[in-house]
Amino acid sequence: MTTASRQPTLRSQAHLQGTQSQRRKTQPCKRACLHPRHPSYISLLIINLLAWGLTSTYGQSISRQTLFSKKSITELTQHPPTPQQQKFQEVTTTPVVINNYNPILGNSSIEQQNRIILQQQGMLPGQTNQQQKELQSLKQEMRQDEIEAEKAAYMAKMKPFENSLNEFLKMNPDSFSISKAIYLTESAWYDNPPTYQQFENAIKQRAALVKQILKQEGVNPNSNIAKNYGIQKLYKQDTKYINPKTKQTFIAPKVTYDFNDPYGDKNWSNMFLTKLLGTGKGQCHSMPLLYLAIAEQLGAKAYLSLSPEHSFIQYFNENGYRYNFETTNGNLVNQTWLMQSNYINATALKNKTYLDTLSNRQLYAQLLSDLLQNYTGKVGYDNFSQQLTQQILAINPKNIAALMTQANFNTFIARDELKAVGYPPVNEIPNYPKVNQAYQNMLQSYQLIDEQGFQEMPKEAYQQWLKTIETEKKKEENQEIQKRMKAEIEMLKKLKSVMLKTPKG
Repeated sequence: MTTASRQPTLRSQAHLQGTQSQRRKTQPCKRACLHPRHPSYISLLIINLLAWGLTSTYGQSISRQTLFSKKSITELTQHPPTPQQQKFQEVTTTPVVINNYNPILGNSSIEQQNRIILQQQGMLPGQTNQQQKELQSLKQEMRQDEIEAEKAAYMAKMKPFENSLNEFLKMNPDSFSISKAIYLTESAWYDNPPTYQQFENAIKQRAALVKQILKQEGVNPNSNIAKNYGIQKLYKQDTKYINPKTKQTFIAPKVTYDFNDPYGDKNWSNMFLTKLLGTGKGQCHSMPLLYLAIAEQLGAKAYLSLSPEHSFIQYFNENGYRYNFETTNGNLVNQTWLMQSNYINATALKNKTYLDTLSNRQLYAQLLSDLLQNYTGKVGYDNFSQQLTQQILAINPKNIAALMTQANFNTFIARDELKAVGYPPVNEIPNYPKVNQAYQNMLQSYQLIDEQGFQEMPKEAYQQWLKTIETEKKKEENQEIQKRMKAEIEMLKKLKSVMLKTPKG
């Protein structure tokens, strides 16, 4: 699953769910604002929009790519279904005793109405005008308290994401800490997150384990190929680890794929590296992130690469040969297998949407899109999510997750505008400039996604594709890749042995 990712976990992708129908604007950090914010209620349009909300199915890779469904003008203009007449069972009734019965006025329906009118005017025993005013005032105060409580709850959810964005914007997109960026995207989600030191220490422990592996196998630890080889061992087999301080020995289980809620449908945080560090289990969003974080600690060069609903690792040897490492099963794979999902078209390859390495700047935008998808999943769509979307697109205009989030937003607005004018017939929509403009904006956002070569990949197709790796790794082409890597490692072992035997000076 990718984050796109989250929405590319490409987060992968998010789909519609009901969230709270009202939300307030809040003061964002000014560095994130592309447009000024005002401390007032969100417009009616945005309030209606937020009622639709989002749920992210991050089972779709680090590209937690926000799932969107293209809507035709016919779908958008469909009226709600006409309620069908219901048949009710007969029930027995008992006479209703009317309180405050007035014997003078009687109890007919007309008399009862008159009695209510007189009582409202303070001309009968019961509530006086003053009492009614006091009751209305009390209701207004209670409603105001509810509004303040809703505002406080919204701010409590929104503020950590705003803080994370502030920290993100302090980093250089072309040179930044991958571990810190991942932590910022995930810690904002939790009510009580671990400290960054705890998060980083868990990564450093695995980096130390890689160093021990290379030392035990007699491989030159300074080689980029060797460092990647050591990291891959963590995904292939259980490893004996010796604590350098206590000298205690224990077995570190290999990193494995988590088949329990791999798309984050039940719990979005199952897509997080934080969860993987705590359990040793992850999926194609968190497992490649762990690889990158360890590589950063070791000074190794490795790159995130995307495919539909998926992410994996690429790295190169000294001659420029490209290796593809599939973290979900700990195997080197060939480009042909990656293409066999049937959801990678020529447009995607031409635009380098898939199967290419992400630059530092693209990775920075990708991790920001994780923050965006985490936000829309927990808080919803609002001005902050829109400004974050624009921030991502300013860094990488081709980021699939941000483009999908924008498409979702524009779809909601088009639907909301159509509803506001009573769902006019298709041929009358051009008579409503505001509605027509919203619809055109929606189509334009769809076109931007199409231009990147994106094709939606069903969950069933994705899981079926992953299963083919067991037969694929037995094929001759894959076996040749394994032999190439093994030969390079054996060469490094011999080289180190020669260097150790060579007299110094």
